[in-house]
Amino acid sequence: MEGTVLIADDDVRVNELLQDIFTMEGYQVSGVYNGREVLERLEADDAIDLLILDVMMPELDGWDILHYIKEHFSVKVLMLTALDDAVSEIRCFQEGADDYVAKPFHRAVLAQRAKRLVQEKRLHSSRDYQCGDLLVRQSTHTVTIAGEEQRLTSKEYQLLLLFLENSNVVLRRDTILTRIWGVDYSGGERTLDTHVKMLRRSLKEYGQNIRTVRGVGYCFEGEVTRL
Repeated sequence: MEGTVLIADDDVRVNELLQDIFTMEGYQVSGVYNGREVLERLEADDAIDLLILDVMMPELDGWDILHYIKEHFSVKVLMLTALDDAVSEIRCFQEGADDYVAKPFHRAVLAQRAKRLVQEKRLHSSRDYQCGDLLVRQSTHTVTIAGEEQRLTSKEYQLLLLFLENSNVVLRRDTILTRIWGVDYSGGERTLDTHVKMLRRSLKEYGQNIRTVRGVGYCFEGEVTRL
């Protein structure tokens, strides 16, 4: 199986067309028709690789839930919308979308972009990391310390993975912000500092492994093993 795709579009014909397209591409596919159903499905199934999300939907539209999804779930999000303008495209990326396709779409282009995102998700999710008693299993999206699971927010989890992937390397603040919040992020660095502080607290004794490099950024120090 190529991966698992969730289609969120209130237009029944478009939703069914997309389901047919991705089924023929080899994906496991399901569809929902409003924003509330999107959140319910993501809460119930953490194996979804890609969410195709329309902006204009009832109850909760794409704008209402996009930022929340990227904060709380590890799913890749491809925005598919009739809003074909630069402002909407920029907003999609600012809110955390991984890609953007305007309607009407070219089937081959949509399929290729979706494939790239699913491959990124699967590749990124295949690596586990260990540092002493700290263990990160991406296949289950869990972080444990001495066998005890730690509850991290989506951004804390993403930061931890970035630090572990680049252990003993000083990461510049702008690099971290771009990797975690996106190239179009326009907020200040205080957001990063706040999330690092929260991550240190969540990691207990391993929080001290995250060293602040004054005037530059952060560095995770320690012997990290990729499993």
